[in-house]
Amino acid sequence: MSPGRYALLFPLALLLSAMPALAQPAPDCSKARTAAEKAICGDPALSTADGAMSKAYAALAKALAPGQQAGLRRDQRQWVKDRDPGCAEQKEAALTQCLLAATDKRHRFLAGEGDNGPAGAPPLVPVFYYEAKKAAYEITVAYPAFAAPVGKAFNAAAHDAVLGKDALTDYRQNGPNKFNGSSNFYQATYDIPYLDPHLASVAFQFGAYAGGAHPNNWRVGLLWDPANDRPVVLGDFLVDPDKAVTAISALCKAQGEKQEWGLFDDADFAAVVKDVKSWSIDKEGVTIMFDPYSVAPYVAGPHDCRLSYADLKEWLKPGGPLPPQ
Repeated sequence: MSPGRYALLFPLALLLSAMPALAQPAPDCSKARTAAEKAICGDPALSTADGAMSKAYAALAKALAPGQQAGLRRDQRQWVKDRDPGCAEQKEAALTQCLLAATDKRHRFLAGEGDNGPAGAPPLVPVFYYEAKKAAYEITVAYPAFAAPVGKAFNAAAHDAVLGKDALTDYRQNGPNKFNGSSNFYQATYDIPYLDPHLASVAFQFGAYAGGAHPNNWRVGLLWDPANDRPVVLGDFLVDPDKAVTAISALCKAQGEKQEWGLFDDADFAAVVKDVKSWSIDKEGVTIMFDPYSVAPYVAGPHDCRLSYADLKEWLKPGGPLPPQ
């Protein structure tokens, strides 16, 4: 491998390693051991993607206040730690594609773009919050915000989605959890499935534990009109929301039965479908998010009802925000 090629590899790891106590020095490609290291060292597209992510990280770090820079470093360390295990079951070309997809997605997160890529919208900058007490609890949060003066109402809604009144109360116990001695935790992060000047779709993911048999996890969608800084509701894009909810619920129930979600006998699909916070929107279609306990037991896990815009054509309002343009 030529010195010029090596100079492109692992720039993000090098950037992190240059900061105090953030990461070990970048691996030497001549000594790559893990499947992920070998894939990164052997693929020009991966090294290019890693370089682009590195530049987005550096630009974001430069723009953030010092306290937020610390949150970014913490969040990036965790992402680097989670990336390789997340692709560990893949082999060869599939592994390369998995790592590339993860790196591209992280690049968009750092750049404040939606999964649809640059679309002329102001970037959504991550805001970080961290709080911990040893052996008692740890709170790790990231949520998006538009830079002032844009999006004041959106910023308040995104904050409240993860750090609203009493959101952290159950997790701030002053000692090990009374049920089994484990530390409590509350984690929140997000994806941006779609972002343009007229439509933003943010999907929050939560994980938490405050006692009991197991941790809990759930998702919350936030649909927004950035141009008017207001939430998008079902009536903005469905001609007749009541009839549409009934029809869409039937489509999702059929998916759940076909995919063997392990549904409750009295699974109430309409209760989820009619809540706009269950909706995530992207350029290809919509995902309606069904969390554990919503229509199936906890052990069945979360499920997604995926619908194309063709599936929804009968119910979409002409001239409305869906499908996004």
